[in-house]
Parts: sequence; structure tokens; C-alpha cells
Amino acid sequence: MNELTDLTELRDLFADKPHPTADRLAPARTALLAEARAKRRPRARAAGLRRLMPAGGLVAAMAAGTIAVQTLTPSAPASAAEVLRLAAEAATAVSWPEPRDDQYLHYELIAYTRSEDGVPNVGPRHITGEVWASVDGSRPGLLWHKPARSSPRGDEYKELLTRCPFQHGRTYADLRGWPTDQERLRHKLAERGDEMVLGKDAATRTWYGAVSILGSPVPPKLQAAVFEITATLPGIEMEELKDATGKSGIAVTRADDRGRESLIFDKTSYAFLGGQELAPGRGRELWSVTRPRITDVLPAWSASVRRRGCA
Repeated sequence: MNELTDLTELRDLFADKPHPTADRLAPARTALLAEARAKRRPRARAAGLRRLMPAGGLVAAMAAGTIAVQTLTPSAPASAAEVLRLAAEAATAVSWPEPRDDQYLHYELIAYTRSEDGVPNVGPRHITGEVWASVDGSRPGLLWHKPARSSPRGDEYKELLTRCPFQHGRTYADLRGWPTDQERLRHKLAERGDEMVLGKDAATRTWYGAVSILGSPVPPKLQAAVFEITATLPGIEMEELKDATGKSGIAVTRADDRGRESLIFDKTSYAFLGGQELAPGRGRELWSVTRPRITDVLPAWSASVRRRGCA
């Protein structure tokens, strides 16, 4: 990750009597799927990982004018592969409007970097940002790099981002055209990963290709297909990690000679939260991406922002 941000606090998370919107019912739907899977086949408990917090599953029925609610408590995932399969289900559980090519995706990023095992000249630093990305890259995007809450006097700047010629294939519209069938997508991910880990084996290239595209908003169906492919890779393991906001999640990690790269998910809904990179000599970096909002135009103040080359 590069430019990064604090996630906006969900101020209405515990609001009195929230409406049963699709967003709030998504964890329940995932919990029901997990419970059904558990009843189809017995599974061992995950070794070394404490039992996850109960997920709220809703079963509503009209009876004598009342609605009965049942809470389910599915077992913890048995493996890293199962975490990724549950994440694939969660990716498409709640749909969002499909953006037009002439619109923007507005989202927030956050990253936290700190020294690990005495690595010199590394963190801790908290980098924040807010991004407006052109869906098809035909118009300049916008970056608002904000001071972190932990460093309110830190640097702040705003800049317009013009797509560089060598970045063909990197926009949301480009990703929307990617295949979602396993064979062709596996090839695309390995091709992207080859830019990062040239000469490595196919599984390693596929893993890094997946991590690369998940660092920004991805069409839900493609995100689900990516999780399904990474679930089949050798060497993945499950652990508990905190994301860049400090929220404890369940992570899928793969290690190689470059270090340990992790994808972090919500413990109950399995929604994708972000990732972590732990690399020798570079410390630990955590990053998170919020779900994007769709907008037709940049904020009015962007008219006074200076363009600083392509990005």
C-alpha cells in the first residue's frame, strides 16, 4: 500500500433499534451459511486459534403476530482455506451499484507501519488518506493525504492523480473485464504477480498477484473468485491479527523468503478488512481499505488542487 487512512468510525454501529438493512443482515446470512456447512460435515477445531465470537444469525418467522429471532453460534473455521471460502461468500452477499465508467469510486485507506525486531529507521508511522479514483482512468483522480489522529501536526496535502501510460489494466473498469473462471483468472493473477516476484513458482506469483489487486476496490464477483483461488494455494495458514484500525480479525498468511503476507477478515462476517506485510529489514505494515462509495464528480475544492504528474 502507498497512500493510506483512518477508517471513519461507525457512529451508528450501536444505535438504538437499527433498521434491518442489507448491510446489517450480511453477517447473519454468512453465519447461516457457515452453520449449514457445519451440519453437513463434522470439522475439527482450529488449533492455536481461540473460538471466534458468536455470529448473529437471524431466523424470522411470523407466528401469532410476533417475529421469533434465533441466534446461531457457528464453529470456528477449520482451516485457512475455509476462511477464504467463507470470505468468497461474504464478498457477494451484499451487492452495491455497478459504477459507470465516467464516475468515481470514493474510499478511505489507512496504514500503520512500525519497526519489528529492531529494524532501524522504520516507524511507527500512521499514514492516512482519502481517494477519489476515476472508474476507467479517463479523468484525473484525487488524493487527500491527511494527518493521522496520532500525529495531528503531520503532513497534509491534496493532489490530482493522472493515470500513467504504463498503468494500463489497473483501473476498476479494467478489473471488471477480468475473467472469473478459475483457469483464466489464475493465469491473470500469476501474470500480475510476476511483476512483483519475477521467476518464482506459480503459486507464489498467484498469491502476490492476488494481494496486489486487493489493495484497492475490486468488483465483488472478482474478489470472490480471487479468494476461491487463493484457498487452493499451498502454504497458507490461519492466525489472528489486528487490522490497520486495531480491530482483531482472522487472517490467512503465506510465508516465503520475502517475508509473511497476510489477508485479514472480519471474524463474524468474513468481510475483507485489509492486509499485513511483515518483511525482513522493512518492519511490519498493516493496511485497510473501506468499501467504496460512488460519486459523479470530485468535491468542489478539487478545482484549486494542483496536478502533480501521473500516478
